[in-house]
Amino acid sequence: MAAPNYPAAKSRPMSEKKAENQRIWRIFLSGVIMVAPLLLLTLRLWQVQVVQGPEHQRRIQRQSIRPILLNPARGRMLTAGGQVLVGNRNSYDLVFHISEMRQPGRRSKTMSYVMACASRLAVVVGREHQLTMERIKKHFEQQLVMPMEVITDLSPTEIARILEMSPPIPGVEVMPQLERDYPYPGVATHLTGFTGMKWPDGRSKVGDEFALVYVSKEQFGREGLEAYYDEELRGRPGLRQLRVDTLGYVHEELPGTSLPVDGYDLHLTVDLQAQLSADDVLQGQCGALVVVDVETGGVLAMASAPTYDASTMTQDIYDSLRTNEKERPLVNRAVNGSYMPGSIVKPLVLAAALEHGVLNPGDHYHCTGAYMLGNVSIRCVKTWGHGDIDAIRAITVSCNPFFIHAGVECTLDRLAPIFSAAGIGEGCGIDYPEIQRGLLPSRALARRRWKRHWLIIDTAYVSIGQGAIEMTPLQAAMMTAALANGGRLHRPYLVQSITTAEGRRVRETPVQIRHRLPVSAEHLALVREGMVAAVTASDGSARGLERTGIPLAAKTGTAEVGSRTDRHKNAWVVCYGPLPTPRFALACIIEEGDTGGRTAVPVAAQFLRLWQARGGDIAGVSSSGSAATTAPAP
Repeated sequence: MAAPNYPAAKSRPMSEKKAENQRIWRIFLSGVIMVAPLLLLTLRLWQVQVVQGPEHQRRIQRQSIRPILLNPARGRMLTAGGQVLVGNRNSYDLVFHISEMRQPGRRSKTMSYVMACASRLAVVVGREHQLTMERIKKHFEQQLVMPMEVITDLSPTEIARILEMSPPIPGVEVMPQLERDYPYPGVATHLTGFTGMKWPDGRSKVGDEFALVYVSKEQFGREGLEAYYDEELRGRPGLRQLRVDTLGYVHEELPGTSLPVDGYDLHLTVDLQAQLSADDVLQGQCGALVVVDVETGGVLAMASAPTYDASTMTQDIYDSLRTNEKERPLVNRAVNGSYMPGSIVKPLVLAAALEHGVLNPGDHYHCTGAYMLGNVSIRCVKTWGHGDIDAIRAITVSCNPFFIHAGVECTLDRLAPIFSAAGIGEGCGIDYPEIQRGLLPSRALARRRWKRHWLIIDTAYVSIGQGAIEMTPLQAAMMTAALANGGRLHRPYLVQSITTAEGRRVRETPVQIRHRLPVSAEHLALVREGMVAAVTASDGSARGLERTGIPLAAKTGTAEVGSRTDRHKNAWVVCYGPLPTPRFALACIIEEGDTGGRTAVPVAAQFLRLWQARGGDIAGVSSSGSAATTAPAP
């Protein structure tokens, strides 16, 4: 059977295929054109919300959140016995919270309302307010979220009048502010120093998370321990965050406020009875008095005069004190007064002469009343001389020719090491703003100061504490302590320990020995014997100290200073006691006095009597506030 004969299929024309392809391509392109923007939009949304989300959130926060730093309480200063020398107290200010006083309408309406409220409250209080329209405008522009001070330092009566107002004005508050409190006004002022007020750098405390950080003025240390320990006393601020509306008014307070951490407390080595006595005896004087613990270097008392009252300090008073060049009441003479020491260095000169064999313990020197060096005559304190005199007797009566002879024979090269070991010419290392280092005699000093070589006459004068040698009263006290304790020169310190406000100990000050006097125990004992005789002998230069009833060893000094037309004397005394187990060393200088025996000794004696009368345990004093238990000094 033959296969059916189907007609052949006709092929599609090429034009139809091309048209179909074009149609498909157009559909594809249309889809791409429709989907691509959606895809790009999706990618952009992902980028904005996911990738850049934190940054946008940060920008929103910077624009709508106002961070406010909360000031901590400044740390206190307490004596060795726990009495508060410097603390804090609340003062009260009348402030306005502008966001709570907002009036409908334009900002100017709120500003006028604020001024009207201030005037009304001024009448109630009976005192002028501090506002002006210019100040209100500035507050609106720069610190709208912050309380605005209207009247400061309110009295209890003024506070009562405000609180009794009826009806109360919304947004008005009596706000406490911490300020420094001084339970013993005028006591230890140079030691503790005082504070000032400044605007802190808020950004340094919270970083650049916010466009602007709102701060209140904070206290900072300007002088004394307040300045030296400013970081420890300052504490750490807290942070409060407020959300504001588009006009800057407070909308809400955000959760998560961090509270401030109060500053650390400083527990001082100072004995309150000793400090009160030191401040008392220097009234009306120009000078300083320092008492230290011979076994630790802790400062028991430090006073300087003229002084000031930190509790009444204002900027005007500060400027007046700062420009008083004659009396320099802001200078702590105990640490930063540099003086020629006069005869108080003679124990060091004797020790060096004995140690180097220039003198032997039994040697005598014949004093004729003057020491001749070429055509220069250096007089003795006794016009006709002391005659034959040994080392102990020379210390007792402070014979100038004896010590000039000892010093010249010893030479500067042998004197300088013991002067240096006693701390002359270098900072004491005390925890206090220390500027003066004293003046150590040297050949380099002569070249620098006088443009010449060091001469024998220079050594002669240095041997009696005149000329190119200077000490601070603190250095003199530490030198005296080293003579008392067997030759150990300690680093002095004022802060025994640092604690948190809750009492947790953060730091303890260790006892540190800076130098040891290059003197044998035998020679040091002879020097001390002469210092004892200076108090007990009938013609001893410090015999006025015997009437205190405290067994003491001492050395007086008188330094002539000033120009030829304006000569005057600075009077010194250094001492340690009670014997035979010394616990304290004292240095006192009175400017423009007479001799050390006539001027400084009575002041030191009066100090010791007052210290005892106030209940000071002189026999057992210790910078830790308790009796020490150490062996007698050699």
